[in-house]
Amino acid sequence: MERVRFSDVVKRVNVFVDREHTDLLYYVGGEHIDSDAFMVRKNGLIKGATIGYKFHFGFQPGHILFMSRNPHLRKCSMVDFAGVCSDSTYVVETRDENVLLQKYLLIEMQSDRFWKWAEENKSGSVNYLINYCTLDSYEFDLPPIEEQRALAEKLWAANDLKEKYQHLLAATDEMLKAKFREMFPFDQMDWPLLGFDDFALIDATMTTDYEKYADFPHIGIDSIESGTGELKGYRTVREDHVISGKYIFGPQHIIYSKIRPNMNKVALPNFEGLCSADSYPILVKSNCDRHFLAYVLRSPLFLDYIVPMSSRSNMPKVNREQISGFKMKLPPIELQREFVSIADTAEASKAELKKSIASIDAVMKGLINS
Repeated sequence: MERVRFSDVVKRVNVFVDREHTDLLYYVGGEHIDSDAFMVRKNGLIKGATIGYKFHFGFQPGHILFMSRNPHLRKCSMVDFAGVCSDSTYVVETRDENVLLQKYLLIEMQSDRFWKWAEENKSGSVNYLINYCTLDSYEFDLPPIEEQRALAEKLWAANDLKEKYQHLLAATDEMLKAKFREMFPFDQMDWPLLGFDDFALIDATMTTDYEKYADFPHIGIDSIESGTGELKGYRTVREDHVISGKYIFGPQHIIYSKIRPNMNKVALPNFEGLCSADSYPILVKSNCDRHFLAYVLRSPLFLDYIVPMSSRSNMPKVNREQISGFKMKLPPIELQREFVSIADTAEASKAELKKSIASIDAVMKGLINS
């Protein structure tokens, strides 16, 4: 098996795109690349987006996008559509498909050995990243082309099955959204119209006592999955070298990201920890169910209110006063809990699907790291 250097078999694709004058439809940011995912299945529309001037690197179907910042999040995936990304996302491809298959390149960059190397060679003190010149120095064992092809076929077959289960998860979420709309036609019901502070409060208790919280989870906005609120890819306060004020949260809170509210990042933690100052911990009052309010914050009812209020900059955000200005007709607590019960049943079904996905992931990781 031949030992090769990254720069000898891989090249960076540097194609400039003027996002203000392009026929391309989509952009991909770090929030669109899922950790350990083979394919990028999310994107944003360039038209009307508030992306900054750094989004000028073009990519085409089959290219690999490597998110250079925060390598512990393990964001490196292939695309099957064209678009643009920022300079913090490297677009890479094999120099010669007869030597290194593009799909095998992705397999290598998904391996534990690659991410371990990335962690050991990252730069920076807060916003860690891998410089491209550093990436060029990575070395790995390159098997014969037929071995590459055989492994790629097995892994892509497993990934196809995994994505089918993921589609079922998404369908379950859509069913739940439909049930929410059916049970809560807010504009038609004679429920009391209440302000946000009447049913919840922003509990922004900050700490700098990092010795006390050193081994607690540290949740940044990149750790909250858009739409679902699933928490993943986070590390401890100690591992993230936290050096600025953070909010304390517990299993009684909702974590709401005030950065880019259109990304819909609302989490329900079941543990204690610290979250970044880019998020607010929210507590519900006795007339409101925590899970119910989380669904409201993810729903068009709240998004239609809050997104237009975000500042029009490269990093849109909202503040405490804007969130507190939200009003809604609050359903009776019994009806809220009835919906939460339905949601719990759906979550149980999703848990079984996630077990199947986890089993596939275990097989795939075994193949990748063998």
